[in-house]
Amino acid sequence: MPNKNMTLLDRLHFLKKNPTTTQKQLPCVTYKIMFCSGVGLLTGYPVFPGAELILNEYKGTAFDFNHDPMDQVMQINFCLEGRMGWTLHNGDCLYLGAGDISIHMMDHCATSSMALPLEYYKGFTIFLDLDEFKNHLPQALCSIGYNPIELKSKFCDAGQITVLPATTKMDTLFYLWDTVPSAYQLSYLQLKLQELLLFLNIYDLSKSKGKDPYPAAIISTIKKMHKKLTSDLKEHPTIELLSKDFLINTSTLKKAFKSIYGQPIAQYMKDYRMHHAANLLCQTTMTVGEISEMMGYESQSKFATAFKKIMQIPPVEYRTRYKMENTDLPKT
Repeated sequence: MPNKNMTLLDRLHFLKKNPTTTQKQLPCVTYKIMFCSGVGLLTGYPVFPGAELILNEYKGTAFDFNHDPMDQVMQINFCLEGRMGWTLHNGDCLYLGAGDISIHMMDHCATSSMALPLEYYKGFTIFLDLDEFKNHLPQALCSIGYNPIELKSKFCDAGQITVLPATTKMDTLFYLWDTVPSAYQLSYLQLKLQELLLFLNIYDLSKSKGKDPYPAAIISTIKKMHKKLTSDLKEHPTIELLSKDFLINTSTLKKAFKSIYGQPIAQYMKDYRMHHAANLLCQTTMTVGEISEMMGYESQSKFATAFKKIMQIPPVEYRTRYKMENTDLPKT
């Protein structure tokens, strides 16, 4: 039996199994966790009895989690920035992008893993102990006869994991968070949690096109494809060629790639090339012409046009503005 004085965040074992530093600054507690392939910063706010809201910030590639199965605790994730791939207990994987919401019970993620395709993720997580929260409902929810237990049957029936795609109705839910003074943060989160729970209560699942999980085999294929695409940026393979090389039909390829990496392949690779080129401009002595050739452009002028479109300024200006200190860079 868990200690009733422990917060839900305290009951997550991975906080103890990984090197962790803790900083308490009421009303919140911040955990900095070192994983093998990255770092996580978790700031927990006990917004109501039975309800905790966590601001998660992860940088890295992959993270493993283990905790006790908690069949009466619901986990709701709201992605703010980046992308997160959540590997389910059956091996399937769902991906969250900005504005997406996932909902599941915590007996189905006792052993799980998270992958970050863009190597960063920021979002809020709500831990909701349904029994305790039901007995301590905020007045606004109590006055309308709100029953949090109904959320379980609606979104998590028979072990179901629900992912709701981003909607304009909720894309500004935490819009003011970065500007809220610390003295007001708890009150702000109390209001926002109630707003989110009301939204879920009236949400019509029958009209929603939820995100379906992709089998682990398809996820693995897309990741191998991504490795091939990013290992030699000179090459510009077509969708048809990739489909043939990786034995996957073009429709599934395009949908799965966008689901994992957040953009169509062509746009993703254009952004990837320009951000990689930006790093080379800042951290190496390569000329703009050499970088242009490495990115697969036939002419330096076409590269410069593409670079400016993504990075907002030309390559030479970017190098001048952001180059590493004490680096002897050539004139270009």
